[in-house]
Amino acid sequence: MAKEKGGKKALAPQIEEEAAKLARPLIEKAGCKLYDVCFEKEGAMWYLRVLFDNDGGMDSDKCEELSRPINDLFDRQKFIGQVDILEIGTPGVYKKLRKPEHFKESIGERVTAHVKSDGEESYKTGILEEYGEEESSITVDGEKIKLSKCIKVNLEPEELEVLEEFDESEPDGYEEEEMQSLSEADNAEINVNRPKEEN
Repeated sequence: MAKEKGGKKALAPQIEEEAAKLARPLIEKAGCKLYDVCFEKEGAMWYLRVLFDNDGGMDSDKCEELSRPINDLFDRQKFIGQVDILEIGTPGVYKKLRKPEHFKESIGERVTAHVKSDGEESYKTGILEEYGEEESSITVDGEKIKLSKCIKVNLEPEELEVLEEFDESEPDGYEEEEMQSLSEADNAEINVNRPKEEN
């Protein structure tokens, strides 16, 4: 994949750092944790994503409660002029792993690595066994993979495979309380998207 030189690509680290510095106090004040801030291009649009999490789980009300003050704060910053779409929400269950702390915290978890090597793309799903920070590599089910060859690495929760096969019309083995809990977990993954307003 060809890398874009200069322009907004060159500004990405600075924008991410500045946005994280501004958002973190608001997120921590609400009892949550900043998971990631990512400024990246998708198609023709540049997205600024502010992702937060909570060990106790998130719901749509908490997402909305946090998105408003972050929106208001970012609207007063110079860097917002570089942003086409601002997304504020949770990383969801398929968390994208980008930073050293993401990989370290996910040791022993099931992941999927989207790999591109010699022009060919492939996917490797398995247990993340090691993260080599110095050599910038991961080991998935005994196979060492250079992160420079990874398009994307994300969590792949094994329990979701079981849920996909579950027939909702016959909820055998699931109590009503458990079904409600699953529904609430789904709602917590909703991101709040807001296109940047024109000045």
